[in-house]
Amino acid sequence: MNIKKVVITIAVAITLILGFLLCKQIFTDEYKPADDEIALHVQMDTKEDIGLLVFDYYADGVEFSGGISNADKTLIKNSDDIVIALNKQELKSSYNNVNLEMYFRIITEYTEPNYENIYPENITQCIDTPVSWKASFGEEYFITITGDKANGYKAVLN
Repeated sequence: MNIKKVVITIAVAITLILGFLLCKQIFTDEYKPADDEIALHVQMDTKEDIGLLVFDYYADGVEFSGGISNADKTLIKNSDDIVIALNKQELKSSYNNVNLEMYFRIITEYTEPNYENIYPENITQCIDTPVSWKASFGEEYFITITGDKANGYKAVLN
């Protein structure tokens, strides 16, 4: 009778472990871009948390704008990895790659996002040097933002 309980317990444990491993494989935290997407991983490495991250960018000379904030109105953590996905249709591109030039703005306090991406000057810090490169669809790129309110911020392509 005891051997039967041990065998059942081991079988249940093995089933749970295999189920956990399968779920971890299926529901991975890693973002992989589709063939028609460019994935930008923006790694925050700042001294303080921030309110919003705004990005103005050019794709083959055409201007776009976007931004990221937390839906629950909390600050973006100073160590967050933010994924920005850009797709061919959005970028109006029919090519396999595109020349990207990205300018970032840090909004130091949480404020309601708006479609114009216009925020008060006293809480807006611009990163004046753009991050530029030729990006291929289906690929991932990594950008790190460093700095603080007092000394300003910097963005680099890794």
